[in-house]
Amino acid sequence: MVVSARSARSPPDSDKVQKDKAGQTSGRRQGSRMGKLLGFEWTDVSSWGRLVTLLNRPTDPASLAVFRFLFGLMMVLDIPQERGLSSLDQRYLDGLEVCRFPLLDALQPLPLDWMYLVYTIMFLGALGMMLGLHYRISCVLFLLPYWYVFLLDKTSWNNHSYLYGLLAFQLTFMDANRYWSVDGLLNARKRNAHVPLWNYAVLRGQIFIVYFIAGVKKLDADWVEGYSMDYLSRHWLFSPFKFVLSEEMTSLLVVHWCGLLLDLSAGFLLFFDASRSIGLLFVSYFHCMNSQLFSIGMFPYVMLASSPLFCSPDRKSNPLRGLREERWVC
Repeated sequence: MVVSARSARSPPDSDKVQKDKAGQTSGRRQGSRMGKLLGFEWTDVSSWGRLVTLLNRPTDPASLAVFRFLFGLMMVLDIPQERGLSSLDQRYLDGLEVCRFPLLDALQPLPLDWMYLVYTIMFLGALGMMLGLHYRISCVLFLLPYWYVFLLDKTSWNNHSYLYGLLAFQLTFMDANRYWSVDGLLNARKRNAHVPLWNYAVLRGQIFIVYFIAGVKKLDADWVEGYSMDYLSRHWLFSPFKFVLSEEMTSLLVVHWCGLLLDLSAGFLLFFDASRSIGLLFVSYFHCMNSQLFSIGMFPYVMLASSPLFCSPDRKSNPLRGLREERWVC
């Protein structure tokens, strides 16, 4: 009877142990080599039901929120610059003809005063998205004016601007306001709550596509043979390489071949746990160089801001947890 009474009483921390075990089963599996490399097992994707369960697995919101904050900040800075708010009176004078996209001839710019209102709404939406204030409404307030302005003039199109619109569209459907957000301060239920894994999977997939397509587009004779951007090797950023290489070989090996290999491999390096650290180092160096080599607005910084998305979504191993301040950060 004494033994049964003791067995009936659970140790003080038994509930904690059970929760830890439950967290281990729902979190990243570390048993097999695949679990350590990818964060999931083959059994997790062996059927549609298991795949849905995997994609809805609760994950830490910190990395997603950091990306939301940084992306919103980049858009706040982008609107006066590349979107043209600072030169709006020159871009949209009343009656000014612009080049239209096919099938969008009916889309016309508003009078100049109304265009200022459109840009103001877009700016406030980007600011609200950055702060996580009325998050989904802010995303919509940014997204609709952004695509309207983007589709007004075909001559202003570039793939970076297209990417910003895609990322903002994807963020609209995600729970990126569960951490580092005003919404979390105002609503305790949202504060530091888990987000489903598919939030990370979608954005990671988008960034993977950006890198890989950039690499595929470099697979032409001009790039592979080192003619596309041979002038870049004269930039001061490549001076250290010239201690061991001639200018021609710097252009061929560093500018062209390394650029090609990095774009083709960056997505894979960032995806796998074992290679993520070296991948983050390479892409960070690459984008810092691009910010000095080209006038491409916020693009290098947006890509740098995407790096936290590839950090471990496990709450215990996420390095961004160190950014948390209990007093005001969600």
